[in-house]
Amino acid sequence: MRALPLTHYHAPRSRSTSILWLFEELGQPPHERIDLSLAKGDHKTPWYMAINPMGKVPTIVHGETVITESAAIALYLADLFPQAGLAPAIGDTARGTYLRWMIFNQAAVEPAVTDLALLREPGSPAMMSYGTYDATIDALSGALAKGPYILGDTFSAADVIVGAGIRWMLMFKLLPERREFTSYAERLLARPALQRAIATDKALLAALQA
Repeated sequence: MRALPLTHYHAPRSRSTSILWLFEELGQPPHERIDLSLAKGDHKTPWYMAINPMGKVPTIVHGETVITESAAIALYLADLFPQAGLAPAIGDTARGTYLRWMIFNQAAVEPAVTDLALLREPGSPAMMSYGTYDATIDALSGALAKGPYILGDTFSAADVIVGAGIRWMLMFKLLPERREFTSYAERLLARPALQRAIATDKALLAALQA
């Protein structure tokens, strides 16, 4: 059976970099990467908006199926290429932890940090998906306390999504510099796959700006 074509729509220095990193961790399975320039507005052109009406990256297209949102893409790709060992199998209780923190990153961490960055006064904790910023950050710190990765000794796609966010938040001083966060970011940066993704993004950005 012939494999369906797989395309990654990417822009450097965006959330899509986490998916660029994930493809490296997956061993670069066959796929096409289409590079977009955010500065030139490629992501808001009619042809791209027809693929992703939000006009955002990343997006992947597998056959005729469009998948958007970084966590959803990571979950999809890790299951699509199980030989890479980046997702616990269905029935493995570790999958519950894997799914928990992958979704927590999108549903709690990102909104909490966005409100902080924009100096927005959050609503009542009972109304907010994240409760409070402090509670969210304490929970995230607790998830990493036992380490070295979210699933203990096993690196997974959850570390790509959560780790990409933590590295960005530390860079912009949106997380307290707790040892759980800084040592985790250091471990991730030591991974050859992330180093290759960073180098690719740097070269791509220079090419798009030329």
